[in-house]
Amino acid sequence: MMSPLLTRLLASVGALGCTTLPGHALDPAAVELEELQVTAQSAPTSPVTTISGPPPNLKAALSPSVSALPGNTTVIDAAEIARLPVQSYGDLFRPVAGFDVSNYGQGGVGYGIALRGFSDAEHGRDVAVFIDGVPINEVSSIHTPNYVDLNPLIPETIASISIVRGPFSVEAGDANLGGAIFIDTKRAEPFSTLGVSGGSFGTARGLATFSQLGPGIQPFLAYEGYGTGGYRENGDLGRYNAFNKVTIPLDLGSSLSLRVQMYGTGFGQPGYLERDRVRAGLVSPRAAANPTDGGGKTLQTFVANYVNGGPDDALSALLYASHDVFSRFSDFGAGQRGQVEERETVGGRLRKVWTTSLFDALPAQILVGGDWRTDALDVNTGPSVARGFTARSLDLDILQHNLAAYAQVQVKPTPWLKLTGGARFDQFFYDVRNNLDSALSPRVSPNVVSPKGGAALTPFDWLELFANYGQGFRSPSASSELTGNPRLTPLTIESTEGGGRLVFDRVSLLGTVFFTDIANEAFQPAPGLPVQNLGKSRRDGFEIEAKILAYCEGLDRVAVFANYSGVSARLLNGAPSILVPNVPAFLATVGAEFDVGAPVSLGPGRLTGAAYLSYTGAKPLTEDGGLRSSPYPRVSGRLAYLHASGWTTYGQATWYPGDRTSESIFNFGSSVSATAADIFTSPQPRLTLLAGITYGFPTGVPAR
Repeated sequence: MMSPLLTRLLASVGALGCTTLPGHALDPAAVELEELQVTAQSAPTSPVTTISGPPPNLKAALSPSVSALPGNTTVIDAAEIARLPVQSYGDLFRPVAGFDVSNYGQGGVGYGIALRGFSDAEHGRDVAVFIDGVPINEVSSIHTPNYVDLNPLIPETIASISIVRGPFSVEAGDANLGGAIFIDTKRAEPFSTLGVSGGSFGTARGLATFSQLGPGIQPFLAYEGYGTGGYRENGDLGRYNAFNKVTIPLDLGSSLSLRVQMYGTGFGQPGYLERDRVRAGLVSPRAAANPTDGGGKTLQTFVANYVNGGPDDALSALLYASHDVFSRFSDFGAGQRGQVEERETVGGRLRKVWTTSLFDALPAQILVGGDWRTDALDVNTGPSVARGFTARSLDLDILQHNLAAYAQVQVKPTPWLKLTGGARFDQFFYDVRNNLDSALSPRVSPNVVSPKGGAALTPFDWLELFANYGQGFRSPSASSELTGNPRLTPLTIESTEGGGRLVFDRVSLLGTVFFTDIANEAFQPAPGLPVQNLGKSRRDGFEIEAKILAYCEGLDRVAVFANYSGVSARLLNGAPSILVPNVPAFLATVGAEFDVGAPVSLGPGRLTGAAYLSYTGAKPLTEDGGLRSSPYPRVSGRLAYLHASGWTTYGQATWYPGDRTSESIFNFGSSVSATAADIFTSPQPRLTLLAGITYGFPTGVPAR
């Protein structure tokens, strides 16, 4: 018998043909909204996830939304995430244009995520990342400056991911070099789930969610347990994750969301192997460099978000606090070294949007805001044996504050032209106590101004043109940079872009070119190794994206997509140092996603999923390009059967048909004079399989 929830959803969309408003998947929360007049910010993960056509033309709109910025932006909703083959959080970004993702295979260590010609070897340090407005980049991290760890993120809790390529968002400050990622978690949905999955290398996962819609308190709770033996020796990992969010509707359309999350993980680390020895068969790709390497992390987070008013006139406030302890013991060839960092972070944000008409004639929107963040760190590093320190090479107590203010103005002098301008000011305060050498205890207060500007032209409904200018920055690290050079100021970049998009009923085509200049390129071969300043650099690149709704019949949809990005990242100091290391020459992806009725033999239900092939070009590993990685393909796919009773079964696979040593590859030597013996890798498994089953059931709506 068909579940009541699925019956209502199918009835709601049964009248929709292939002219469904593009860019929006079916949202079961919207069905409840129509009946109960309540608000829900989540898209479904089950039981129905219809595929829309191309995204609408939003560049001309006066809106604080990422999609309204005059640039190359992408928004991924929960329905699309549910279709993707996601084995770890890096898979959320792999099929998206311009993303270079590296799974280091080192347990619970954050992945390499890069945009627009920045390195995937730096754990996401050049992309500003936010969850519910909270900055995730770990400033002054001993691991790498502005380190990003999204392992605590549960994919099933995500409502949307908004991506801005380039330093063009005025709301993203520190680490906003290659771009910014804004992740919003779900508010509520009218069902709960229980699920288990398992797969290759002894992997097992359990997940339970609870939520319900209504005019009163709206909870969204998710509890996860995960364990794996890992592809390589000493690759075991275990974690727990408890996500607790409640939203409280208040008077006059305002709401307060409270989130408490507790996360913990412990892991072994296989380390890195000499690439040429692996390729020659002299070392097993599954071998561990040091069987005692490993680490762990515990994290507790509290977040409060207050919103009053609609998006175009909203007053919002954010308050957050977190505490985490991170440890990593790694052998990069010269013996094991340990890193232990304890961090306490508190901060907040106040933001106001006004949409008005200046002089009663000029439509305009004004956005102003301010940020505050304080990090207190206790940092220790040194040589170790079997995860026990034998000495201390660094012992720091760091107090770091960041105060910022920003403003953005959008005006529309004509219906087809929108101009955007803005700027932010960031002031930093550092107080560093060096417990090993008090003379190297800087107290400094650098600041930086980041102007932005852009224009969007929409002369026709099917055409949008845009251009952007922006500056971005990354704050200096108190743990690895300021102690040696207290006069160091934030690293700044200057970037411009231009592009256009054609939007038709079933087809979207987008093209962008960009140019980025850096005064002093900072290169770190690996965490714990010295930072090398390579001088002035320039990145020239382009991105091409296409999406086609190839089949549309009733509720059935099949969409195909493809994207290609190319980057030339060059040093300007002259030969032989002419290339920025670790930047692939190109990234290409082609794939399809689908949501169709299941064959009659399977009973009432639907088949959903996605499959794509990505191809990553060669990366120079030295400045002269004498040493390079190999280009490599990667294939990933997922197929799910959603039965009308509420059961979902699924399977997914990831396959590396070619080279497996080039996704996670490092030059541990000099960026100028390295030899093949300095090139190390963490090989990827040839094939990874995962299968699971989930039961989704309505959890009711409170009575009026």
